[in-house]
Amino acid sequence: MYPIRPRNVYVHHSVPGKPEAVARMRRMMACIEPDQPPVIVDDATLNEISREKQWDRVTRWRTGQYRRTRDPDVVFHTYAWRESAHQAAFEERYPQLRFGLLSGRGFVGFRDGRALLEERGGICQNAHDLHSAWGCLHACDYCNIGEFLTIHLNLEEMIARLDPLLDANAWLQLYKYDNQTDQITLEPEYGASELMVGYFARREREYLMLYTKSDNVEHLLNLDHRGHTIISWTISSETVAREIEKNSPSTSARIQAARRCQEAGYHVRARFSPIVPIEGWREENAAMIEDYLTHVRPDVITMDTLALLGYDRLTACLDAGLLDPEYVDACREMYAGESPGKPYWPAGKQMFPHELRLQILRFFVEQIRRFDLDVPISFCDETPEMWAEFTREELRQGPDRYVCTCGPDSVPGHPLLRG
Repeated sequence: MYPIRPRNVYVHHSVPGKPEAVARMRRMMACIEPDQPPVIVDDATLNEISREKQWDRVTRWRTGQYRRTRDPDVVFHTYAWRESAHQAAFEERYPQLRFGLLSGRGFVGFRDGRALLEERGGICQNAHDLHSAWGCLHACDYCNIGEFLTIHLNLEEMIARLDPLLDANAWLQLYKYDNQTDQITLEPEYGASELMVGYFARREREYLMLYTKSDNVEHLLNLDHRGHTIISWTISSETVAREIEKNSPSTSARIQAARRCQEAGYHVRARFSPIVPIEGWREENAAMIEDYLTHVRPDVITMDTLALLGYDRLTACLDAGLLDPEYVDACREMYAGESPGKPYWPAGKQMFPHELRLQILRFFVEQIRRFDLDVPISFCDETPEMWAEFTREELRQGPDRYVCTCGPDSVPGHPLLRG
């Protein structure tokens, strides 16, 4: 587990009554050194703490880490699984707990592909995601989930609820866990990897997908996954990993982690995401792609350019001196008009013009094909117009039917996936 040095640790009052949760928290506390002793809080107190610390800032787009210089405060919690009416009343009473899993809800999330296309212009697929934590120890400047870290401890209860969920959704074969944190940074003390990998190893048709930047993989190597766990790494160039994705492993460390897990029998995937257009992005990413594809054989690669910030947030969260000025200038021009106050204005999710994003994605596809002629390539939440720029021969698939790192049927045996 990564060492954590927060200012505060808060223990929700539901935790002490659950022996397994208490044992899990004690294991994790051996790696946590807060400035103040942990304190037990009820919902009213946690609501006030959230209000005072302005944790609701995470709900305002993807606004960056606010130049975070400390590890996030830790909230140990348990899921409550309230009925919908009870949950609505709870959140009306405690509005500062509606986000970040602070209300004790959020075990299952739903990704609505149609809504993403309508609201922000990106092609995506429906899926259910699984969550047990919210927040991250990797202080990436472009991300908004780093000011607090909610960790749910009643994992055994979560596992007990998986059978009904999976049985009721026969259309869904891949369950991503956990894209609201980087769960393997908390292992093995947390124990979620062992429980989740073990559970999906017993399923016949469903697969677990772990989603990570971390190289903390030692605890995974000897688990009996039976080929039912997929691990997807975010891979970035060295400057991005070092200067922008702070507290995260280097590019080479992530690549070696993926190689080790592939040797341990896991299915591995890459997300080149978000691709940040730094100065010299072509040279750095060419080297990164070569390093990755000479050490790892992924079954699919997904790509995504930096997005969801807008010009003001881009220059507030990142050091503009690191960036290619052509992209900074183009972003400035896109956001020069007066905002109508609508989300995802003016160009949906995207914050760089089509032609500049195409320049990046075309370069990546060409570089990938230098080293791997067969791996299918997809775009994450990109526009139909961008997909139309590439042939099926280039990507080995098209937007009407494709596999990606977290698609609902993007599992071993899919005819579009490399075996």
